[in-house]
Amino acid sequence: MIRRAKIEDKSILEEIHGGEPPWENFEVYLKAIRDSGGDIFLYGDKGEIELLPFNGKAHIHVLWVQEGYRGKGIGSKLLAFAEKWAKKRGLKGLSVIPEDGNAMRFYMKNGFGFKEWQVKVIKDVEGCDVKVESHYDNPPKFPNVSAVYTSGLFLWNLHKKAPRVRFRDFTILLIDEGSCVNAVIYGERLNRRIVKVAECLAGKIGKKLFLQVWMKDWKILEEEGFKKSVKLSGWRRFSLEPLF
Repeated sequence: MIRRAKIEDKSILEEIHGGEPPWENFEVYLKAIRDSGGDIFLYGDKGEIELLPFNGKAHIHVLWVQEGYRGKGIGSKLLAFAEKWAKKRGLKGLSVIPEDGNAMRFYMKNGFGFKEWQVKVIKDVEGCDVKVESHYDNPPKFPNVSAVYTSGLFLWNLHKKAPRVRFRDFTILLIDEGSCVNAVIYGERLNRRIVKVAECLAGKIGKKLFLQVWMKDWKILEEEGFKKSVKLSGWRRFSLEPLF
């Protein structure tokens, strides 16, 4: 009943999402997910789940059941499938960032528990002289997204015209969010050098730099003068994680 999605399933996914799927170019979106070790699966034409290996767990990037079929156990079946998918890959559990109270209750009903996950930080920056080249093509392949992960923005924006900057083993995606620049960083663990490059890029645009980082990387940013963000919906985020 649950199968791997294909390019030809675009219309089915659009129907599942009521005509508002989280992408503009499905082919690019699907490629980006698979390049990062994840995949998309369909429950007939009624639901879908998008899974990504992240920080030793299978991260549920999207779990969606078509309106009219909710409350019939489809979401729970997709979660059971996600557990099997994670185990086959040697991952140690599932993680998800619920988008609202209904989603929160659903995951808790299915055995998930709270765990502190991220800290939001922001910093005023100035322009600098570091020379960088932006590019808009060839989404990077990455085995693990590093310290910065913004509830799916790193995938949702791959098809948009947000500049990406290559820097050795890192790629930075810049998303202008009006009052600040959200820098999404692909690569290994966060380090001071890549933080400096992100600061420089924000400075060139003339806006504050906004990051979300793993708790264990908070010390690096604290030493660089970043402050916990209160104005941007608080500074703590929670994920829900069950252990196998």
